[in-house]
Amino acid sequence: MVTQKDIAGKLGISRSLVSRAIAGTAGDIGASEETVRRIRRMAEKCGYMPNAAAQSLRGASTMTIGVVVKDFTDPFFGKMVGEIQALGRDRGFSLLLAGYSGDGGHQPDTRSLLRYSPDALIICGSHVNTSWLKPFITKGIPAVQIGSGKNCLGLSRVEMDEVFGISLLLGHLKSLGHRELGFIGADTEPLLKRKKLFSDLAREKGMLLKYSVSVPEQYGAGRLAMKNLLGLSGRNLPTAVIAADDMTAQCGLKALHDAGLHVPEDISLTGIDDIPSAGLMIPALTTIRSPVAEMVRTAFSLAVDRKKGREPRVVKIKPELIVRESCSKTI
Repeated sequence: MVTQKDIAGKLGISRSLVSRAIAGTAGDIGASEETVRRIRRMAEKCGYMPNAAAQSLRGASTMTIGVVVKDFTDPFFGKMVGEIQALGRDRGFSLLLAGYSGDGGHQPDTRSLLRYSPDALIICGSHVNTSWLKPFITKGIPAVQIGSGKNCLGLSRVEMDEVFGISLLLGHLKSLGHRELGFIGADTEPLLKRKKLFSDLAREKGMLLKYSVSVPEQYGAGRLAMKNLLGLSGRNLPTAVIAADDMTAQCGLKALHDAGLHVPEDISLTGIDDIPSAGLMIPALTTIRSPVAEMVRTAFSLAVDRKKGREPRVVKIKPELIVRESCSKTI
């Protein structure tokens, strides 16, 4: 591995000058711009890579961002991490990944994050445990969560405006003549909160969340929830079922197919998030598109460009209604 000492030897200058040029502080000791450019050209030619651990010990920028993901098995977060990686690459940052156990309730493995002292932290996921953040906040490392949750000292948050998005979806269903609705989802905190929002906003619009089923979180939970909803409603089916997210909608569609029901001829179906496979379902799913790219850009800016002394912020970003073939007018 090429070191700063190697670069200094090739140019016949001191290692400290090389260090300052790479860190962007050579001007503080009167080094010319041409000298700095010459040092950086040589560093690039030699394939020099800064040692993040060594920079951390010196209190310098490590050019790393810690990314903590709620659930690596959820495709929704794949797009989010991809957006963070693209922004980081453009700005010269590397990512350090850590994850929760899957439900966000347990503490992630943060040992590697603490070891490398990242310049910022971005947490991907709603309603996750943030008790582990204290040592990072104490060290002055900016932290931003992408998702809803409780306020936490030192933590900014960027989230989808769920009230706006749910109102869009309900308004669309109402325009198609739907008044009696069903809801299916897992019994996790974020999805239970989403269910309450649907119920409250439906009532305001003169609609009724007639049947609501929440089941324990597990693989294929949406299939079980839809099966239970069909058993609960009997022949008195709701005209439309709202799934708490697109993965739940996909599993619910399988349960409807197994029961001999057709979407949207017999019953309409919607989701939330607009994961990549939502448009490939048969029929393609009407859903709310979570503004992932905009949320990531906002979170990245809050984390990396945060000015000293700035108080943490909560930013809500409006989603978009995506109308596809899974919903139709009531007869």
